[in-house]
Amino acid sequence: MFKRTGVLTAIGSAAAAVVLAAPSAVAAPTSWTITPTGNFNGSAGVTVLTDNNGNKIQCASSAASGNAPTSPVAGSPAKLANITAISFNKPCTGPFSSTWTVTTTTTPPWEIWGLDYTAGAGTNSTGQVTGEIRAIKAKVAGSSVLGPCTFDVTGKVAAKYNNPTLGGSNGTLNTAGGGLTLAITNKVGGGCGIVGSTASFQGLYTLVSATTGKSPVISG
Repeated sequence: MFKRTGVLTAIGSAAAAVVLAAPSAVAAPTSWTITPTGNFNGSAGVTVLTDNNGNKIQCASSAASGNAPTSPVAGSPAKLANITAISFNKPCTGPFSSTWTVTTTTTPPWEIWGLDYTAGAGTNSTGQVTGEIRAIKAKVAGSSVLGPCTFDVTGKVAAKYNNPTLGGSNGTLNTAGGGLTLAITNKVGGGCGIVGSTASFQGLYTLVSATTGKSPVISG
């Protein structure tokens, strides 16, 4: 028969081992630094809107512009920038030989929010901001052998900003992954029969200051 004290000691030791092995929580920043601030431009290659049925609308390129507020920015989370214009090449292509046009609404602007910052992380190992692009609003219109279709896309997507290399212009905003989905509503037309109710968005935007040509460095 096992002694009770031995069992309790073993349980206590195991619990302590689990606590010691668990990673410690990292508090989100309460103040953010952005250099340089002001107006910026963004450009991306292929972007993909994928609905929950697996249908993909692919655009060959995209361009954006916006502005970042005067630094430092207080808050947790915090709004780090506004996207005041964004466009997608046309036509974009989709299933069943379909072609599409994406028209965005940026009044009010789309918003880039910072949720957390990890020093030394990201594609350039110079720091990475984990965040979201919020207040997204766009209308998608197209036609295929199934007929015409228009629908609205609204909501937010997860995003990560990778700081550039030292003095570089290769800072990138990546919207791939993250678990958030956009809402698809107001579907009109026979071609909308295959369109789902939610969508994810994948794009990799290189951001540069409109003044210096260098990518912003963001830290928290």
